[in-house]
Amino acid sequence: MAVYYKPVKIKTPLSKDGKKEKFYPRVANREKEDLRGIAERISDMSTFSRSDVVGVLEAFTQLIPQLLKDNTSVELGDLGTFSLHISAEGVDSEEQVTRHCIKKSTIAFRPSKRLKQDIAKADYRKIPKK
Repeated sequence: MAVYYKPVKIKTPLSKDGKKEKFYPRVANREKEDLRGIAERISDMSTFSRSDVVGVLEAFTQLIPQLLKDNTSVELGDLGTFSLHISAEGVDSEEQVTRHCIKKSTIAFRPSKRLKQDIAKADYRKIPKK
């Protein structure tokens, strides 16, 4: 398996060498795997049926938001940890801090050390020009 990339020209106005544009590698040709496809793969590598795996994954996708809203970080072993983060407007005093200061919430994912190590071993290949 390889991660394919392509060169992309990006403007860099603060470049130290005076060049306004540079090329950077960006991941390309990504494909999506949906829940049922993942369930099929798990089923193929285990004794669980595809429908059993789909049921567990569906329940899992419903449970994670509930846990996050209950102020719980969700640690998934060698996968990593999901947690809820908020962005807010600053105010002048502690008393002025209310829920109305919160502008948005986001879900953060912190990969585990093992996952980072596995990804660091990826084989990168440049997409050939057509």
